[in-house]
Amino acid sequence: MGSEGVFGAGGPALGLIALAIFPFAWCIPISLILAELCTMYPENGGYTLWVFHAFGPFWGFQEGFWAWLSGAIDNALYPSLAVTCLSKYIPELADNTVGTWFLKGAFALVFALPNMFGVQLVGRGMVVLTAVVTLPFLIFSIWGFATADDWGALGQFRYADTELTNSTADYISTGGLAVQWDVLMGTIFWSFNGFASVSTFAGEVANPSKTYPTALAITIVFVELTYLIPLVAGAVFNEPLWHTWTEISFSDLGFAVGGNALLALITVATMASTWGMYSSEMFWVSFQLTGMAEAGLAPTVFSRRSKKSDVPYVSVALSGAIIVVLMGLDFSEVLLMANVLSSMSQILLIASAIKLRVTQPDVLRPYRVPGGMTLLVAISILPVAVCGYLVYSTFASESTITPVVLVPTVVVVGFVYAWLMKLTPKQFIAPKPAGPLFELE
Repeated sequence: MGSEGVFGAGGPALGLIALAIFPFAWCIPISLILAELCTMYPENGGYTLWVFHAFGPFWGFQEGFWAWLSGAIDNALYPSLAVTCLSKYIPELADNTVGTWFLKGAFALVFALPNMFGVQLVGRGMVVLTAVVTLPFLIFSIWGFATADDWGALGQFRYADTELTNSTADYISTGGLAVQWDVLMGTIFWSFNGFASVSTFAGEVANPSKTYPTALAITIVFVELTYLIPLVAGAVFNEPLWHTWTEISFSDLGFAVGGNALLALITVATMASTWGMYSSEMFWVSFQLTGMAEAGLAPTVFSRRSKKSDVPYVSVALSGAIIVVLMGLDFSEVLLMANVLSSMSQILLIASAIKLRVTQPDVLRPYRVPGGMTLLVAISILPVAVCGYLVYSTFASESTITPVVLVPTVVVVGFVYAWLMKLTPKQFIAPKPAGPLFELE
């Protein structure tokens, strides 16, 4: 869901290349860095704490603020996707702006409910929703491959002009390559982004030195397959054609492959997927804001938790308010804002990993990126390049006014807040390292 642009922006051939390269350019390097830092400081707040130790509280706050707002903005996408999915059954929704907005708000409220009942419910709920999402798309993929008649589509690229011929009813592409690089990079980054979020609730994880490396490795493989297999199945079935795919085209593909029965399954899977991603993202952004408050980088009101469930209810409420404000914006605008803010925070995260190797070389790291400083710097180059491109392409585009205005505003607000609060190391409550300060030979 939402990943269709990986093929639609440049063609299935380029999409396959991107899916093959991106785990090595992004997922694996980021996961290695996260595994080291999560086991070094297994506390709620995650990367905010790492950046503090590397660059001080001013930049620690910026890291947390950018990442938290990126997650809250990104979460505004999911109620919209849920309503768009329902509009396949109820076309009138597309023409009722007020009704659609209230329906999005209802989804935002319902999707957030598991977060009000504690960590255990969210974790178990994600397992159930994963099964609900995976099974329909597995059926779709098997059915799509079994009835596919356009395997040549996997070798196609996006060209400037695509026309339907009257004689053979085939689509003919002409002109030069017309890859929508900003859409391709933005979509694949959004699809694979989020690994860093697991650090924000590290204090809730048992045995992080073992849990994090294992979980991140499994996640990379699972995420890659869950995007690759359905996209390939849809491309080789190719109805509707990949040229026309949008962020909700799997519903159309499901109907074309298996009629109303498969459309119903895909709709259930899409709704479960939006619920799962919304709830999990609400979970980490809330715990991140709470971790910042507990460490002295955000107002203490956000450290309040329910006595019964230990839920950071004030953080959940603020994150929900941000979502309600932004859920009326266009999908592409929200995606761009989330990607830019996330890219900025990821660059700062990577820089902190390198800086901590220099300034705190003897702090115990139960898991350490192998190969020393040289390999750590080397694996950081491509992720930084990806983030840099996303920031540059957004501000260089002439068609993205909202992100170009709002992102600098967010940066200025963060700088002014940190300056007014006079954030200093004395105000910051430093987290405890993972174990003894020095490793014994």
